[in-house]
Amino acid sequence: YISRKLTRYLNWIGMPTRVFNVGQYRRDAVQTYKSFEFFRHDNEEAMQIRRQCALAALKDVRTYLSSEEGQVAVFDATNTTRERRALILQFAKENGYKVLFVESICDDPSIT
Repeated sequence: YISRKLTRYLNWIGMPTRVFNVGQYRRDAVQTYKSFEFFRHDNEEAMQIRRQCALAALKDVRTYLSSEEGQVAVFDATNTTRERRALILQFAKENGYKVLFVESICDDPSIT
């Protein structure tokens, strides 16, 4: 939701922006995992699949920003681990990109 709103606004003010939703890459790549088991930290196979999906999205980010005249790429994923954030920062450094992490926290107990 937030990524689409941000993208819509940035496009509206004239900054070519695209969302790269890692969850969609995962859904396109894997049909077998439909439960919470896929997101367990002890599920090594699933962790590798999630990493590959993130790398595929980052590859598309690079193409968009370098070849398709994009100015902003929204990498929409749950980037909560230090490893994942380090991967993103290293990717950005290697390609000369700037990174801004946007974190959304809901602490309202009435929302489940």
